[in-house]
Amino acid sequence: MQSASTRPRRIPCQVRGERRVAELLEAAEAVIAQAGYEAATMSAIADRAGASIGSLYQFFPSKPAITQALRIYYAKQFNRMCEPLAEQAKSLTVEDLVDRLIKLTIEFIEGHPAFPALLDAPRSAGPSAAIRNQLREQLAGIFRARKPRLTKTEAIRLATVTLHIMKALNHLYTELAPSQRRVFIQEFKIVLLSYLSARFEPGAAMPRSVR
Repeated sequence: MQSASTRPRRIPCQVRGERRVAELLEAAEAVIAQAGYEAATMSAIADRAGASIGSLYQFFPSKPAITQALRIYYAKQFNRMCEPLAEQAKSLTVEDLVDRLIKLTIEFIEGHPAFPALLDAPRSAGPSAAIRNQLREQLAGIFRARKPRLTKTEAIRLATVTLHIMKALNHLYTELAPSQRRVFIQEFKIVLLSYLSARFEPGAAMPRSVR
């Protein structure tokens, strides 16, 4: 449940209001990407959006509120990026599936400039449990498409571990110099491939890329 400080103050019910919220979120993304979460201010976000501070507060009562809205938007974006994998998973090798998941993660980080800064935002400003569960269940569905014999409980467990591996990659990727990233991306591929290979194909020889 959202607290009063993070709950949007006004829910847009018209196209104009929805457009205004989109503009405010776009401004928040730009300011947070440039200044970082701690240094970003509501005044700077309002200025960037060409809005009065009062107009911003009409929709978002605090910085955690607008941050939470931006994180929810990001979570939905990542969900959409993963949707095609559900149809493709059954024809992919485990190695191909891992490659696709890692590539999606990197594409998402690089395509959403405020995301690295939001990793440092308070947990209270994150997406709701329902949003997080949706992503976990979506990934579990991808895994069950790849291996139908998995029970839902097993698939959720695999999805939970996989998401934590990907989350660790999110944090490290943003800290690394660009020249170091390729090496560490490969290391994370080895970790995830070793884990999923052991779960999807127990007893099988490890793929060459993880030997």
